[in-house]
Amino acid sequence: MDQLIEYLYALAVAILVGKVVFLSFVVAPILAKSLEREQFGIVVRRLFPAYYALGMGTAIMGLVSLSSLAMIRGMSPSLLVAVGIWLIILAAEAYCRSPLTPQSNEMRDRLKEQESLGAVDPTLQTAWNRLHRRSVYLNSMVLLAGLCLIWLGQRL
Repeated sequence: MDQLIEYLYALAVAILVGKVVFLSFVVAPILAKSLEREQFGIVVRRLFPAYYALGMGTAIMGLVSLSSLAMIRGMSPSLLVAVGIWLIILAAEAYCRSPLTPQSNEMRDRLKEQESLGAVDPTLQTAWNRLHRRSVYLNSMVLLAGLCLIWLGQRL
C-alpha cells in the first residue's frame, strides 16, 4: 500500500511540475510566435481555467497521498513541510483560477475597447500589468514549490 501511495504522490508532483514547465516554456512561446495577438488571447483564455484546475487537482492528490502516508507512518517533519507546500500550491492555483484570471480578462477587455477608441487609461493599464505580473510570480512560485516537493519526496 505504501508503494501505491508513494507512486500517486510522485505522479501528483510530476504532473504539477510538468504542467508549469510545458505551458511556460513550450506552449506559450509557440503560441505567441504562431498566433496573432487576438487569437493568442482567445486560446489562453480557454487554456488557463483548465490549467489552474489541473494544478488544484494535483494539489488535492498530493494532500490526500500525504494524509494517507501520515496515517500509515505517522507525521514527520518532512511530511508536515510537504503538506504546507501543497496547501500553498492549492491556494495559489485557486486564486489564479478565480478571482485573478476573471479580473485580468475583464481588464484586458476594457483595455482592448479603449485601444480601439484610441485612448488607453494608464491607470487601467498599470492595474492589468500588475495582475499579469502577479500571475507570473505565482506560476513561478508553484514551479519552485514543485521542485521542493521533488526534493522532499525522497525524505517522506
